[in-house]
Amino acid sequence: MAERANLSADDVRALLPDALRRPAQEGARLMALHWLAQLSEARAQWSDSEITDGVRTTSGRNTAVLHRARVALRRLRAVLREHESALDNAVDRRTLRALRALGQATNTARDADVQRAWLDAEAEQLPAAARDEAMQLRATLNEGAARSAPAITRAFAKHFDPIVDHLGGRLSTYRLLHRVGVPSTPTPFARHLATRVERVGARLRRDLERVTSVEARDAMHRVRIRLKRQRAMLAPFARSRPALGAWYDLATRGQDLLGAVRDADLLAERARKADLPALQHALEAVALAHYQAFALDWCARMDHVMHTIALSVVELRRDSAPVTDAGVPLEIERKYLLTAVPPVAAEVPPTLIEQGWIPGTALRERLRRSTTPGGAVSCWRTVKLGPAQARIEIEEATSRDLFEAMWPLTVAARVHKHRHVVRDGAYQWEIDVFRDRDLVLAEVELSGLDDHPALPAWLAPYVERDVTGEPAYFNAVLASAAHPLPHAGS
Repeated sequence: MAERANLSADDVRALLPDALRRPAQEGARLMALHWLAQLSEARAQWSDSEITDGVRTTSGRNTAVLHRARVALRRLRAVLREHESALDNAVDRRTLRALRALGQATNTARDADVQRAWLDAEAEQLPAAARDEAMQLRATLNEGAARSAPAITRAFAKHFDPIVDHLGGRLSTYRLLHRVGVPSTPTPFARHLATRVERVGARLRRDLERVTSVEARDAMHRVRIRLKRQRAMLAPFARSRPALGAWYDLATRGQDLLGAVRDADLLAERARKADLPALQHALEAVALAHYQAFALDWCARMDHVMHTIALSVVELRRDSAPVTDAGVPLEIERKYLLTAVPPVAAEVPPTLIEQGWIPGTALRERLRRSTTPGGAVSCWRTVKLGPAQARIEIEEATSRDLFEAMWPLTVAARVHKHRHVVRDGAYQWEIDVFRDRDLVLAEVELSGLDDHPALPAWLAPYVERDVTGEPAYFNAVLASAAHPLPHAGS
């Protein structure tokens, strides 16, 4: 069988907006292909740059191209590392070594470009002695710039050009294993990404607690690298999802401040080696000022940072609603019988839920009207098929007029309940208090069959048992029951 052609940059751009809802293996590959395409484009632009007197120089245009190339390379490597499990060994060691070598080959030029830009922008603000020394260092950096450009060209040719097509091919296809007779619910990329974002929270807190002074360079380096990787994973989705955007923007500010500390430190070290003490002292003061800004914005507001991360995880979880191989939505949930309404839930103003089922044998359509505490009303029509653990769920909004016209058909099968919604980490717990019987149930929607959230501390003492697979507690059965169920525990 002929091998499929690699996905083009246009293909990737068209597919990327829906990557969060695709299987994790596909979403991770789309992310990697996105940054590979960005790197390939920057590499082509570098090849087309001007050559003066036989030497490729780091003109302003070349500097911008190199910056784009380094960003794409850094984010490609971050995605390959962070999504290694979802990529299923699609990237071999030789390719990883080549990408690492390309990064190392461009480090010196990048640092020199940043340092020259800093001297250009800030030299006038320095004391007179430091300003004179800055001009000396600027001249030294200019001499090295002309020598670095040809080395970068050779690095692209040696490390990138031989692997780009191979890497694109490996990332353009994948295989999914499916066990016969078991419902196929591939892990959505949004859920996989939520896990990666969630894990960084605890690690960031630990590293931030170690950032106690400008001398804590190792801890600051670890924080900066974590923020870089987070931004690499979230960048394509940050503008379309508010909570992801808030975390991306916060991570950007943190990375910029820590990057400024690092750049000032590197430049101060250059000044020390060049025996420019006034400039060294001025740069150390700059590094301290950036550190203090980071400490105020991050270390002193750690709870805000952790809350921003948690909200981004919740948003990703919402995007990770599972689907069948054919793209049909699945409802995967756990249901618990409660002995009473937990106080934490009781404090949340409830939404009134009215549900009714139109008579049918193989197919029963459900009507639902929800009235929020603020009085907003929404109406829905729903059909569910399959076992309770993982049901196909087809749902659409309907007008109030159509709802009112169809509602009389459900007179023989209705339930009325108050729903208290409590968010806990990445999960949304729905506590249903039935108005027509002494019954309280808790439900939580999951992102896959292997998703097993622990019962929250505020809920666990009130759980009688898990009733997920018990037909007696299906809403459609409750609506048709001739007699109310006994109180839990009786």
